[in-house]
Order: sequence, then structure tokens, then C-alpha cells
Amino acid sequence: MSSIACAVSSTFLPNSVRSSGRHEKIKSMASPTPTVSSPKRETNPKKRIVISGMGLVSVFGSDIDVYYKKLLDGESGITPIDRFDTSDFTVKIAGQIHCFSSEGYINGKDDRRLDDCWRYSLVAGKRALDDAALGKQVVDTVK
Repeated sequence: MSSIACAVSSTFLPNSVRSSGRHEKIKSMASPTPTVSSPKRETNPKKRIVISGMGLVSVFGSDIDVYYKKLLDGESGITPIDRFDTSDFTVKIAGQIHCFSSEGYINGKDDRRLDDCWRYSLVAGKRALDDAALGKQVVDTVK
């Protein structure tokens, strides 16, 4: 799987946090530090997990192999925002998902009612079930 790095910039922190000294604590928490020890292996078999399928919806599309290759190549999915007018906002760039289709995963009525975040999550989850080859019967019960 991939790991996600997070950076904290003082630009996005409220003035009360920036001026209170807590900013330095947050900044130190966000700065990259090498991991000293690896995670402990779970010995209780009831607590172990197995990744049996993967599904995603991302700025690079929905194909896992393409997504992984673009991550390895260091390609950025950040582009100028074109879904709404950004003139009143300081941030003008984002990772936007284009060319998304939920066809075959969400029925038309639900598709119109759900916001994008829910649609992306449902499609990615159902694709993970498909990838795991758990069968159509399992996918149908998840509705």
C-alpha cells in the first residue's frame, strides 16, 4: 500500500494557533522524522487483516496500476481548479477528479442524490470487492 505524507503550513492555521506558540508544536509534529522501530507484528490471529482487493477513485483515474506508476514517477495530480470560480479564494489549485463515472456501481436515482465524496467512496469500495473476486452476491448485499 502507499503511505501519505502530511505537511502543515502556517498559512492554513488560524491566527490564534500561529501566535500562541502551539504552532511550533504542530510544526514539529508535521516535520518528517525517521521511524526508529517497525510496527509490532500482530500475534492474535483474530486481529490480523488481509487485503484481498483494492479499489480507488483518484485524480489519476481508477486504475490501480496506472495510479501506482504515476506515484512512482512522482507525477502530481494537482492542477488549477476549474470546477468553480476561485477568485474569492487564496487557493487556486487542487487535486480534482475528472471523468468519473459511477455507471454499473450506483443506480441513477442514488447517483443524483449522493454528493461526490459518497459516490467516490461507494465506487472505490465496490471495485475493491470486485477486485477481491468476492462475487456479485456479496456486492449486491452491500447496497
